[in-house]
Amino acid sequence: MTDKKEGRKERISPEEWEQQQQRFLERKLKLAQRDDMGIVSRRTLDSTDFIRLFGTTDFMLSLVRPNMGRKGKIELSKAARFLAEAERIKEELNLLNAEMCRELGREYKPPYGFVNPLKEEFEEHEPGFTQQ
Repeated sequence: MTDKKEGRKERISPEEWEQQQQRFLERKLKLAQRDDMGIVSRRTLDSTDFIRLFGTTDFMLSLVRPNMGRKGKIELSKAARFLAEAERIKEELNLLNAEMCRELGREYKPPYGFVNPLKEEFEEHEPGFTQQ
């Protein structure tokens, strides 16, 4: 038998821990400087789930687009379904955000490229409130 349990990592010294943390920070700073990267602030535990799911979706769509319709890759009809489903989910999340804002009496300013799906409905229910 060995002294260590299998699968258990050795403890590292405080200096090694500090070096790991510094390398991690340097990598994050390097990634943040890239043009194709974005920074997302996490305010709730749910945000981490959204970020991870979005990251996976982003990666998969980057594989689907150049491979759709190619022999031995992904059928065009399946690729189109995946792309349409991703669009639907984005629109659904936009609607959810608008509904939560309406419920909280806040103005919803959708991200660039989106419109507030409840804008007219909100203006009808809230006289005097205008959205820009």
